[in-house]
Parts: sequence; structure tokens; C-alpha cells
Amino acid sequence: MKQFKKLSIPYFVWLLILVVVPLIVMFALTFVNSKGTNFSTAVASIDSYKRLGDVSLYKSIWTSLKIAFYTVVVCILLGYPCAYFLSFSNIKNKMLVLLLLILPMWCNSMLRIISWYKLFQAEGLQALHLAGSEGAVVFVTVTTYLPFMIFPIYTVLEKLDRSLIEASKDLGVSGPKTFLKVTLPLSLSGISSGVIMVFLPAATGFAISQTIGQGKIQLIGNYIQALFEKGDYNFGSLISLLMSIIIIICIILFQKMQGKQGDK
Repeated sequence: MKQFKKLSIPYFVWLLILVVVPLIVMFALTFVNSKGTNFSTAVASIDSYKRLGDVSLYKSIWTSLKIAFYTVVVCILLGYPCAYFLSFSNIKNKMLVLLLLILPMWCNSMLRIISWYKLFQAEGLQALHLAGSEGAVVFVTVTTYLPFMIFPIYTVLEKLDRSLIEASKDLGVSGPKTFLKVTLPLSLSGISSGVIMVFLPAATGFAISQTIGQGKIQLIGNYIQALFEKGDYNFGSLISLLMSIIIIICIILFQKMQGKQGDK
């Protein structure tokens, strides 16, 4: 395997250029005060950190958490039955069904978002005032990230030892109780994977809320976008770094949870 280590060098070079260097630049920008891209007049300052008390920032965070929470709940309610049915059914072409679930993801996400927006603006649905509402944002977010909930759960259910379920039934345990006591606990790792894969992009995205929400629904992603559009790279960099740290912490906690479940 040692002879293949050299093949990883280009990867680390691009990782350094595209990830590490931008993060260092963003971190440096949080300690200066500059006007737009005119960094020649930048002066050392901690004004960005003083602005962390901005009320609109916490409103955006609260809205992001709320939208992401609703999205995760709906994705679980829709995704788990779908994954369960695919796993335990006698369908011969399961891969074809999975392919049909993947197909929409092959289209550009922005194209799908605009398509939903145009549909909400159709003559028959326009009277419902769907566009610009939190419900519409949640709906489109669910349709976008639902496959990310289905596939982890399906993968875990496919690997599930069916003899455990049969043993439970042989002992006279009812179907619903078998599901609650055997199937559901053993599939929690798939659910937790789906939650992390849906919650993070749903909470930090900005395209859906900007288009479907018509600018009325401001998530943390929209807040950061507005800062950079105004040329406020200093505070925008600080919020971006804080969100990156939060995401990394969530991933670490997720991995620890996965490890504990694996030990059990």
C-alpha cells in the first residue's frame, strides 16, 4: 500500500489550496476591519466579535433550527416507511426503485427549486399563497433531502439479521411490538445518519429559503449571503467559521454516537 501513498499527494495539495488556505484567510479577516475588497486600508479590529450580539443573527439561527427540525421530522415520517417497505418487500427490482428515488438528484438542485416556485405561482395554487411561507420552504426542503433519509435507513434494514425478527415472532410477540423492540432499535444508526445528512444542509442552506421564501424566510445561510453581498467580509467570515465549527462538532458527536451503538 505504501507505493500508492504518492497518489494521495494531489488530493492533499488541492485540500490545502481549496480548504485550508481559505479557512486561514477567513480567520484572519475576523480580526480586521476592511471596506469590501479594499484590504489595503484594513486595520486590526475585533468589531466583528462585538457584533455577535446582533438580534437578527439569532433570529436567523432560530428560524434555521426550526425549518431543519420540521424537515427532519417529516423526512423520518416519510422516509422510514419507504425504506422499511423497500427492505422487507418481495419486489424483485429494488435497485430500480432506488434508482427512481435518485433520478431527481441528478438534476440541478436550483432547477428543481425554481420548478417548485413556478408551480406555486401557477394560477390554481397562487391563491393559497404558498410561496413566501415557512410551510412551502419546509415542503421543498423535504423533497430535496428526503433521499438522504431513505438510503441510510434502507442500508441498515437490509443488513438487519432477519432471524432476530423471526425469533421474536416465534416467541409470540406481536408484529408491532417486534418492530418497536427489535427492528426500530437496530435501525437507529440509519436514522441518526439520515438526521445528520438532512439537518445540516437544511439548516445551513440558502437557495430554497431565498427562492421559495421570496426573501421573507431568512436562514443563517441567507444571513451570511447578505453579509458577503454587502461587502462585509469580516463579520461574514466570522459567522461562516462559527457555523463550520458547529458542523464539525455535530459530526464528531454523531461519530461517537455511532461508536457507542456499534459497541452495543
